[in-house]
Amino acid sequence: MNEPILLLDGAMGTELRSRGVCVPDHITSIWSAKALVDAPEAIVGVHRDYIDAGADVITLNNYAVTRPLLSREGMDQDFTALTDKAIELGLRARDASKRAVRIAGSLPPLSTSYRAHLVGEDKAILAEYREMAERLAPHVDLLLCETLSSSREARAAVFAACETGRPVWLSFTLQGQKADHLPSGEHLKEAFSAVCDFEIDAHLVNCCGANFVTRAIPILASLTNRPVGGYANTADVLPAEKGNPEVAPELIPRTILDVEDYADAARKWISAGARVVGGCCSTGPLHIARLRTLIDEVSNPSAGTG
Repeated sequence: MNEPILLLDGAMGTELRSRGVCVPDHITSIWSAKALVDAPEAIVGVHRDYIDAGADVITLNNYAVTRPLLSREGMDQDFTALTDKAIELGLRARDASKRAVRIAGSLPPLSTSYRAHLVGEDKAILAEYREMAERLAPHVDLLLCETLSSSREARAAVFAACETGRPVWLSFTLQGQKADHLPSGEHLKEAFSAVCDFEIDAHLVNCCGANFVTRAIPILASLTNRPVGGYANTADVLPAEKGNPEVAPELIPRTILDVEDYADAARKWISAGARVVGGCCSTGPLHIARLRTLIDEVSNPSAGTG
């Protein structure tokens, strides 16, 4: 394997919640952005724990720092201050550690995750992504366009990110019960084709069932010679029952994966060609530490054999 395997960090919002921090629901409130005001030291602690667990890349806690989300709490005027706060906390965590880690700035869905029908008009969303990218770019090592639900949303995020000159990673979500498809209904291949004219440094999928990532990695690997990968939620999504309508993403039946189950899934991703792996919702430092061990074993199988 010539290409090194990079380890992302795990969840922020669900991990903060597991530590007792108030993290409202992501549908009606500002999700993990609330902790930027109420519990900034907890955010530093999560970043530090992921670094200590062996992550090569940590993502700033700016996923919910978008003007549409902040406006739910009458806080859209705080976009700049909260973005800067997320940057400050990530830099503090990195600088306090003794490991060389990269920092990613998030370019997330501007409104509620997984809802392709909420994506705004092209001109408007491009302006918002430009504002985010320009604020983040001077302080981060790469821009991660993540959890994107349609190719149109992705094109706007990637366009803005590429303008900054920073490396750009793109990650679609496959949330739902229809494998290999985005919430928009587009097949992963179709969505990839819609953005293949951009200089994207890594192609990923995230925030979906681990079994959906397992299916997606070979598809991505067949489409590009750039690094591919994924970071899943701690679950395998169960297929929809015949004749039943699609349910809300948050209510989809699933089988919960423990740390070892998740590592077993990640081993399949790596075997299929993944060179970027990590964790999304409900993963924590224990998952990332286990993935660190897995990556080290796969990258240097003879180590420790004497």
